[in-house]
Amino acid sequence: MSALSGGENRKPQISLFILAVFCIFLWGTAIPCVKLSYPLFGILSSAPFDQIFFAGIRFTGAGVVTLLISLFVKTEARAIQKHHILPVLGLGLVQTTAQYICFYIGLSNTTGARGAIFNSVSTFFTVLLAAVFFRAEKVTLRKLLGCVVGFLGIIVVNLGGGLSSRFTLNGDLLIMASSLFFALGSVISKKLSQNENPFLLTGSQLFFGGLVLLAIGFLGGGRLRAVSPAGIALLLYLIALSATAFTIWTFLMRDYEAASVSIYFFLLPVFGVLLSGLFLGEQVLTLRNLAALLFVCAGIYVVNSRPRKTVLPPAA
Repeated sequence: MSALSGGENRKPQISLFILAVFCIFLWGTAIPCVKLSYPLFGILSSAPFDQIFFAGIRFTGAGVVTLLISLFVKTEARAIQKHHILPVLGLGLVQTTAQYICFYIGLSNTTGARGAIFNSVSTFFTVLLAAVFFRAEKVTLRKLLGCVVGFLGIIVVNLGGGLSSRFTLNGDLLIMASSLFFALGSVISKKLSQNENPFLLTGSQLFFGGLVLLAIGFLGGGRLRAVSPAGIALLLYLIALSATAFTIWTFLMRDYEAASVSIYFFLLPVFGVLLSGLFLGEQVLTLRNLAALLFVCAGIYVVNSRPRKTVLPPAA
C-alpha cells in the first residue's frame, strides 16, 4: 500500500487535503502564467494553432520530465503492460489532446467567468462516470449535495463576470466538452493506475497527448513567433507544474473515491480569482470571495464526511 493509499471510504486524511489543495493551486497558477507567456512568445489570442503548438511543447515536456522521474522511483513496474498500451495512448488523446484543444478554443470564445463555471462541471461528470466504472462509487445524495454546494461557490465568485450572456457553441459548449474529457480521463486513469505505475502512466499519456498537440499545432501553422529568457522560464515552470499536478492527481484518483478528490476541483476558480487579484494588485479579501470559499469548503466537507454509525446498546 502506498503512502497515499488507505483513504478510500474513510474520513479524509490530512494527506488528501494537502495534496489535493496543492495540486489545484498549481493548476490555478497555470492560467495567469499561460497568459503571461503568450506575449513573450509572440502568440496572439486570435491564433489558436500557435496556442495548441505551445500547449504541445508544455505537455510533451511534462511527459518527458515525469518519465525521467519514474526511472528514479523505486517500483516493480518499469514499463506499461502490453495490453494497456492502447488504453494509455487513448488516455493521452482524451485527457491531454482533446481536453486542451477544447479548453483553449472554448476559452477564447467566452468570458473568463463563464469558462470557470462550465469548467467546474467536470466534478459532476467525474462523480457520474465513476459510478459507471466502479461499482463501489455509487451516486449518493450526500455526494450530489456536496457538489451542488461547491458549485454555488463557483457561481458566487463569478457574479458580475458576464454570466448573463447567451450560451455559445464555440465557447461554452467546448469548455463543457473539455470538462467531460478531463472527467473521463480522470476515471480512466483511476482504472489503469490500479495495475500500472502512476509515474509511467502519467508520463506516457502526457508525452503522447502532447506530441499530438504539437503535430496539430504545427500542421495548422502554429509556431513560437518569439523567444525570450523570461518566456523560457515560464514555460519550464508550466512543464514542471503539469508534471507535478497530473502525477499527484493520478495518485489521488487511484487511492481515494473519485468524488472525494474531484470536489477539490471547485477550488480552481477561487484560486484563479485570488491569484489574479494578487498579480494585478486588486483586493482579494472581499465578502464575495470569502463567501465563495466557504461554499466550496462546505461542499468538500459534505462529500468527504461520513455518517456516524449508530452503536446499539448491548442486549440486557
